Amino acid sequence: MSLRILGICCSPRQGQSTFNAMRVCLDAAKDAGSQVEVQLIELAGKTIGPCMACNICRQGLICGWEDDFAEFIPVLADTNVAGIIIGTPVYFGGMTAQCKALLDRCVMFRRNGWLLRDKVGGVLAVGGVRNGGQELTLQSVRAAMLCHDMVCVSDGKDSAHFGAALYSGGPGGIEDDEDGLKTARNLGRRVAELAMRLYPGT
Repeated sequence: MSLRILGICCSPRQGQSTFNAMRVCLDAAKDAGSQVEVQLIELAGKTIGPCMACNICRQGLICGWEDDFAEFIPVLADTNVAGIIIGTPVYFGGMTAQCKALLDRCVMFRRNGWLLRDKVGGVLAVGGVRNGGQELTLQSVRAAMLCHDMVCVSDGKDSAHFGAALYSGGPGGIEDDEDGLKTARNLGRRVAELAMRLYPGT
């Protein structure tokens, strides 16, 4: 059997810098082991409303909102998912509205048996300037992961900081940010390596 690493791109723009950074990250995850498979999801073009604290999800994996989040519920609840990597652009020093809405709506997995517990979590952030809030964004997303009792990892040695931090504002975009791309590769590999240790039978 295989274990799945899920990458969720929370940019409102389809196929742009965060998406490309996530592809680099997931390629490294896939190369970490033959049993690893990866899946990339984009939130661009999707409608995901904010959590309204209606508490309907206390009754099961259901939500009071009728929007595109419903299609992600079975994907996130799949027991074959061993790791989740969240990627977001940095807007005003933090995550995108799409990312925050997704994380808030994921409260249903905590309320219905802690379904994300012990899954490996990693975070990737892309800023338009070199020091535009990537680290704060990484830590904010990690805080949500810890509320699910996920196992958060760094971008691995030899840098081993809060996750993958990339800079898209140069002439060549992230493709010219070799240091940032290295953290993306390291993060994907680290998530996969730990997932294989935690779930050796898959």
